[in-house]
Amino acid sequence: MSITKKPLIGLLVIFVLVLISIPFQNKIDEAHGKFGSMEDSLYISSSMLDKISIGYQEILADVYWLRALQYFGGKSIADQNPELLYHYFDIITDLDPKFINAYRYGGAFLAEPPPYGLGEMELGTKLFDKGRENNPDNFRLPLEEAFLYYLYPKDYARAAELFEEAGSKPELSGMRKATIEGMAAAAHAQGGNREVSRKIWQIIYETNSSEGRRNFALRNLKEIQTMDIEDNLTLALKEYRKRFNKFPEGVQGIADTGVIKVIPASPLEGEFIIAARIEAVKDSVLAKRNLDQNLRFLNAKSKRYNSSFGKFPENFNVLKDFIQNQTTAEFPNHPLGEEYVYNPITGKVTSGDISE
Repeated sequence: MSITKKPLIGLLVIFVLVLISIPFQNKIDEAHGKFGSMEDSLYISSSMLDKISIGYQEILADVYWLRALQYFGGKSIADQNPELLYHYFDIITDLDPKFINAYRYGGAFLAEPPPYGLGEMELGTKLFDKGRENNPDNFRLPLEEAFLYYLYPKDYARAAELFEEAGSKPELSGMRKATIEGMAAAAHAQGGNREVSRKIWQIIYETNSSEGRRNFALRNLKEIQTMDIEDNLTLALKEYRKRFNKFPEGVQGIADTGVIKVIPASPLEGEFIIAARIEAVKDSVLAKRNLDQNLRFLNAKSKRYNSSFGKFPENFNVLKDFIQNQTTAEFPNHPLGEEYVYNPITGKVTSGDISE
């Protein structure tokens, strides 16, 4: 009979678990004191914690999980230490290899770009890979890792492999299996298909219990809707150029001449602007978001170059060559077709083209 049908038994079980957890808390606190700081105590090895656990590894994993929420939840994205965070989730999943949510939430937070993650794709997918190895029948781990590859580094071949892996799991219903197989086929055949991205974010929005993750998914759904409008307005801009051999002063000028009936409102509450250098219409909010993400990426690669060679790139072309030929990432073009500004002394990449 289910514990939930026996409230008294359920309360007794909870009480016993709390009592059992107390010595674990105390032992971690003792180790904390020995190490001198909370950060240092997080580097306790899995083997040491295994000895502390006295056979209750899963409960100790839960205790460590709560400590993770307390410590990392009190820090801003800018103050997070990705290596430390990965180590922490590595310990939790060593103690309890079946702790699915530790892989899912830890991996996603590490891999997703700011403001909802740390932008450490390699560490995030490493945690997902560990989860897949320890839980070969779970479909969510390969599915959510596929989302990461599809949406961020845009590695569609790897995403397709993971979609196929997720679709092969025995616990799937026929309908969900068909949906995942469709995603794999689209990733293989087309790559970067916006409709697949829309379905992925819709699934995340509908199935996630975290309000923050749901808001993040909703934001991305609005971004995709905005990109659809940008495409339509860009087609109208090209028609305007074909008729009048010039750019209008603003997007409203396209509608004023009857090329398009009306300029839609931005789902992101921005304004649509003309990017003359690439002959396109862009949303100001989306362009600013993309620019900020590109600058974070470029500055991270500049720091990586400095770590590898002991100096910053001599000029921006050297940095661009480094990204294209010595990393697996794609070089991010400026969303408005403008030029980035690079300082070889500080290694800093900036751009003043889109107002704050």
